[in-house]
Amino acid sequence: MSILSLFLIVICLTQVEGEEEVGLQSRRPDSLGGVVETCNTLKEEAQQIRREGYSAIDKADGIREQAYRVKDQAYELKEEAYEIKESALEARSALEGTLVETLALMKSQATTTNLYIQEIRASLSSLSERLESLEQDVGEKFAAQSDAMEEKFAAQSSALDKLEEKVVSGTTEVVAKVTETQTTVATIKNRQQSWMSEIRLISLYKLTEENNRNPSGYDSDLITDGQFVDSLHREGSMRTYSHTLSRAHNNKIWIELGGLFRIHKIKIWNVRQCCQDQLVGSHIYADDKLIGTVIEPVANYDFTVADNDPTYASKVTLHQPLAKHIHILEMQVWGSGPFQNEDKFA
Repeated sequence: MSILSLFLIVICLTQVEGEEEVGLQSRRPDSLGGVVETCNTLKEEAQQIRREGYSAIDKADGIREQAYRVKDQAYELKEEAYEIKESALEARSALEGTLVETLALMKSQATTTNLYIQEIRASLSSLSERLESLEQDVGEKFAAQSDAMEEKFAAQSSALDKLEEKVVSGTTEVVAKVTETQTTVATIKNRQQSWMSEIRLISLYKLTEENNRNPSGYDSDLITDGQFVDSLHREGSMRTYSHTLSRAHNNKIWIELGGLFRIHKIKIWNVRQCCQDQLVGSHIYADDKLIGTVIEPVANYDFTVADNDPTYASKVTLHQPLAKHIHILEMQVWGSGPFQNEDKFA
């Protein structure tokens, strides 16, 4: 509130007091009501001013407390700054001491290094003198050895010329002998090919085996004994055919040829007196290669290998996968060989 308002309040109070002394009855009713209203308004404004003053005092107290707190924080920061300053001074002192020690050590090392350098220079000087002396000795010896080597080289050149003449002469003789040997080898190879290409019976009396052997005299060896004219019993227990023990699945009988042969034909002689159908369904193998299958009951079977399908094997196997007997008079293998793996001519 302004000073003018305060002044009006004071005048109002003074007039009211004067009028009260003179007498209330002498005042005009309208004038007294207006003054009272003005005084009430000013009184309310005075009370508002008082409240604002109290509020300002409270704010001032709060600002004072904040100022005290800021002051305390400033003191704390000041103490921390003093501590940091002391730490920095201590670190500076320690660093200065370390630098002094480092410089002293570097100075000591530099002195030692200078001594080492002087010693190295002295050693290099001595080594240089020795190298000069050695170069001189080497030069003299090299010159002497060069002369000797030139003499030896001349003598060896003469010997090499003579040796070259002998080599040329010997080479001519060797070439002639090699040519003669090649001719002989070619002749032997041709003869060997002719002999090995002869197709003949290669299974006669070879080793045999089976997986379902009959102990009653029907051995597997009977299929390579060359007896296949008749399959009837001869003189009691003698048999001319092989017969498995039972009608089992996967009966097998095979011939070990004893070497690697080229297979041209396999012939099987079936029994004649009965049961020729037992062989139907059998497969014939040369090692692991299927050569043929029996599809009908007949007296004998020829399985021929085509010339454009050369087949090499060391074992021929007759395999009946069905639950049937294998009973045959003979199994003949016709072929050529034996061969090594590296000398097959097909």
